[in-house]
Amino acid sequence: MGPKGTMIRRSMFLGLTLILLIALGALIIRAKKLEKEQAIKPVEIVQKSPSTAIRALAPQDLEVTRSKMQLAEENQNLLSARHEIEIRNNGNTRYGEIQLRFTYYDRRGRMLLYKSHTIGGGIMPGATLELTGIVFHDLPTA
Repeated sequence: MGPKGTMIRRSMFLGLTLILLIALGALIIRAKKLEKEQAIKPVEIVQKSPSTAIRALAPQDLEVTRSKMQLAEENQNLLSARHEIEIRNNGNTRYGEIQLRFTYYDRRGRMLLYKSHTIGGGIMPGATLELTGIVFHDLPTA
């Protein structure tokens, strides 16, 4: 091979090297653009808030259809209250854990105290839940 063959090999080597450098540069630029796009995306955080009595009783599809209370005197200053409650789920959603809040008032209409009761079984859509035997002790008489 003469000087002409060497010249052809050199020009092919330089051409292929130039194409390789251009491809490498394009990949680096593309990677930097993708990195910037990923950094700009907002982070989404999902948290579950704890159940409260207000959240459990606020839905319009839960309806208390019957409520009955019997007071019994434990001693001179304390009472016990036995509650019977019937709740109907008029909605399309199953409620898993329902928390009821019972508020007790004196004869003048002032709030004495409140007690909470949690129903663990839940209530299916269209179903009625009867609760009997909810008893609170040591309630003040005045």
